[in-house]
Amino acid sequence: MKLFGAAMLRNEADIVEAFVRHNLTILDRLLVVDHGSVDGTSEILAALAREGLPLSVQRDERGPQFQSEIITQQCRVAFERGADFVFALDADEFVKARSTALLGDALRAVPPGLHAVAHWHTYVPDFAAPVPAHPLGLARRRLVLERHGLHKVIVARHFAAEPASVVAGGNHLVLPYASDTAPAQPVRHARLSADIVAIAHLPVRSGRQLADKVRIGWLAHLAARRSNPDLAFHWRELYEALPDGQAYTPEQLADIASNYGIRRESWLPASSIPLLEDPLPAVTPIRYGHLARKDAAVRMNALARGLAGSPDPLEP
Repeated sequence: MKLFGAAMLRNEADIVEAFVRHNLTILDRLLVVDHGSVDGTSEILAALAREGLPLSVQRDERGPQFQSEIITQQCRVAFERGADFVFALDADEFVKARSTALLGDALRAVPPGLHAVAHWHTYVPDFAAPVPAHPLGLARRRLVLERHGLHKVIVARHFAAEPASVVAGGNHLVLPYASDTAPAQPVRHARLSADIVAIAHLPVRSGRQLADKVRIGWLAHLAARRSNPDLAFHWRELYEALPDGQAYTPEQLADIASNYGIRRESWLPASSIPLLEDPLPAVTPIRYGHLARKDAAVRMNALARGLAGSPDPLEP
């Protein structure tokens, strides 16, 4: 059985090497679309590809966020290249499998005509502790209970014979039509046991990373001119609450990570949300951290101005 991953990412230099190396211990190949990164992500991906890893990288210079369209297309490419299942991933997500043999057995048992979904485990770093040497050192504790009710989709091969189907924005499920305005139709997915496979999610790693992600992500979403106001609501709410000229406090970061994917009106204090120890193994080496750009913040601010319609877009 051939398992592929498909990802679209932008400006993930702090985590992208760990993402590639970790997920390729489980998956047979990764198809990555580099969405106009300016922070060193592109250079790190190129270095990883030069190692001979089963990694295919494609560059997309468009500013707007077209995740659904891009991941849908990459899944179709994966099936053309022999994939049996495709994990639709973001750069802050890591496949957790008890064993590849058990994972293969679980996927073979997915009923014909269905796609699969894996549980989404949110990790909350200790933001008051020193920054670990390996980025996966941040992924030690996760939420005991996921309140957002979201999963991550594993696309089955029959998708290749369904030209109207799309991977929904956020990579949470497959939809049988290509429209963000059409009413959602019930679609059955096979939910896999978290004892077999889950997706570890590390959305908040530092204040700088979060601020850049929110600023670029929300403006890129607006530039795509989606008509559904509920899409990317978490980016909108985080964008509206960006600290004005100040850094996030460790307490603010913990609150955001602990409530990620939850509407702000339903947030709980991080101190009241139980966590459990379930560390991701940091066994793959990190060799290219030095390729992260020192001027990344300046370049990302320029990119944000460009997305917002400023006359002084990012210089090449």
